[in-house]
Amino acid sequence: ERVFDVPTSENAFTGIGIGASLNGKKPLMIHQRLDFFLLAMDQVVNAAAKWYFMFGKQKSVPITIRLIMGRGWGQGPTHSQNLQAWFAHIPGLKVVMPATAADAKGLLIASLQDKNPVIFMEHRWLHNLKGDVPKEYTPIPLGKANVVREGMDISIIAMSYMVIEAIHAAKFLSSHGISCEIIDLRTV
Repeated sequence: ERVFDVPTSENAFTGIGIGASLNGKKPLMIHQRLDFFLLAMDQVVNAAAKWYFMFGKQKSVPITIRLIMGRGWGQGPTHSQNLQAWFAHIPGLKVVMPATAADAKGLLIASLQDKNPVIFMEHRWLHNLKGDVPKEYTPIPLGKANVVREGMDISIIAMSYMVIEAIHAAKFLSSHGISCEIIDLRTV
């Protein structure tokens, strides 16, 4: 009764999710393709993100929207965009981008607990990576970066899949005597 597979009408079902959140629910909406989510931008930008501020901070829109991003096999230009910078420029939205399985769990828990709208972006190349995930139901605070690796010479700041690439780069640089710090933003 709580899970719905809805027809493909991004604007309509995002509006239904926003309405549900305004009526005490905490919906988690999943858009399999970030690109088609653009059809719901009016709902997200002009309703969900602004509601809290337009109505004197009396009511918020606690919705979490998961988006799958990044290119993959057979993903053409209309199925492979990375628009986190665009979403991050919308006042009232939080944009979360985990890089590890443990971060995905903890950040998703925190996103669902947040009282305002959260865009939760997962890079499709991370879905096949394996990692340890704590059994505890522990949120990772939104807006706090993580030092993945300490280093003395340079800092690499990354998010999502680029954290994995930064780890590879740091290993290569360490073989040349360069000590890299890696910081995972987690929240854009």
